[in-house]
Amino acid sequence: MDNSNQVQVRKSSSSSSQTNATSSLKSKKSNKTISYAIGIVVLIVLFFGGYFALQALNKSNSMSGVNTSQYQAVFLTNGQAYFGKIKSINSNFIDLTNIYYLQAQQNGQPAQTQPKATTSQANLSLIKLGGEIHGPESEMFIARDQVLFWENLKNSGQVVKAIERSSNN
Repeated sequence: MDNSNQVQVRKSSSSSSQTNATSSLKSKKSNKTISYAIGIVVLIVLFFGGYFALQALNKSNSMSGVNTSQYQAVFLTNGQAYFGKIKSINSNFIDLTNIYYLQAQQNGQPAQTQPKATTSQANLSLIKLGGEIHGPESEMFIARDQVLFWENLKNSGQVVKAIERSSNN
């Protein structure tokens, strides 16, 4: 009988070590799962933190150089120029308000209905956006990829003086 007790003890100690090994494996798997989950959460936080930091940086830098007390000229890739106040700039659009543009006229008629005129033959008129047939508001969102450049206008320039005269009437 002593032998059977010894065998049983060995089996029980063997089964105890298997239970410990199983518990240890489960604990290691659980720790790895927790580590992976924490790693993923950290990566997500870093990604979104970086994204929002870049957005804030772009927003703060996008208006650098814009003198909000002055008018700006925005020149487009199609040759058109608009004059107004840049309200905001982001990576996709420039928001321009209080908009004017130049229209060439010959003999009292818009130049679009006549052949191209030289600058000496054309009279330029400053037109406030909003009176056109489609009735736009005086705010425009211009795609950044359509903008060649923009610049602040001096208050002493002819365009700004004409805008001020137009506003006073």
